Parts: sequence; structure tokens; C-alpha cells
Amino acid sequence: MKPIHLNLASRPYRDYRPVYAVVVALSLLTAFLMLNNVETYYRYTHATKSTRAKIAQVEAQARLEREREQATVQRMKSLDLVRLGKQTKFINAKLAERAFSWSTLLDELESVLADDVRIVSVSPQFLENGRIDLNLNFQTKSGDGMITTINRMNRDPQFEGAFPRSETAVAGGTYTFDLTVQYLPPAPLRISGVSR
Repeated sequence: MKPIHLNLASRPYRDYRPVYAVVVALSLLTAFLMLNNVETYYRYTHATKSTRAKIAQVEAQARLEREREQATVQRMKSLDLVRLGKQTKFINAKLAERAFSWSTLLDELESVLADDVRIVSVSPQFLENGRIDLNLNFQTKSGDGMITTINRMNRDPQFEGAFPRSETAVAGGTYTFDLTVQYLPPAPLRISGVSR
């Protein structure tokens, strides 16, 4: 039988050295990790200082652009777009009228007319949408002069939609006829720099 060892001391001896060693090691590890975190934070703030300044600058510019956009939207809402559209169309029609070349038109008409057809009158209408409609009055010596003129105009790229309005036989075997046609002035050939 084994003897029973009773420790009757009021403060028995216990070896706490391993516990103290663990506490000290954990404290040192905690201090090291905390210092490492502080150093990492300092390096991060120092390395990203210029980037954060750029981000703040970009955000300030974006805020300024948003304010400008809102001001522009408010100004655009106050514009009378219908009235401005009508004014623009009117001005475009007047500019087309001022830029209209009679010599070019007469050259084009000369190229499509048959020998037995002559022009009596030309009346252009400058529409607000930029179109130029011509009211033409012709005189011809043959009964098929109107058909020949319409066919020639339909083949020419400067004229579109030639349509007869009237045809009248006049004494002496001549005829007069009226046509309406859309005139498309020749655009400058930009590639070669030569106007047609």
C-alpha cells in the first residue's frame, strides 16, 4: 500500500514558471505584432499619400463638373427650342438663297434640255428644310418635248422628282409646259478639291 502524502501547508508550493514563460512569450509576440501593425500603417499612409492627394483632386474635379453639368442642364431647360429650331430653319433657307448659284443652275438646265426646248422662266423656292424646288416654264416645238425633258431630268443627279403641272398647245405648232422639280446643287468634290 502506498503512503498518502498530505500537503497541509497553508500555501503549498506550485511551479508557475511555465505559465509565466508563456505569458511573457505571448506578451512579447503581441507587442511585436502591434509594432508591426503600426509600422505597416505608417508605411501605407506614407506610400499612398500622393495617390490619396490625386484621388481627392479627381473627386474635386468631378464635383465641379457635376455642378457645371447641373448649371448647363438648367440653362438648356430655359431655352425655347421650338423657337430656336424655327429660327435656324429660316436662317438656313436664307443662307441657301444667298449661296444659290444661278450660273450653275443655268448650266445644269442647259445640259438636260433638248435642242427644240427653251426655258421661258425659272422660279426657285428655298424651303426651310434646305430643299430647293424649281418651278420651270418651257416652250417646245414638238409634242414630246415635255416627256423628253422629264426623262433627261430624271437621269441627271442634280434634279429629282420632275413632275408636269400643265401643258398647253399654242398657235403655230408650239407647246408650253410647266414642271416642278427638286434641284440638288452640286457639292464640292472634297477629295480632289475640284468643284463640279
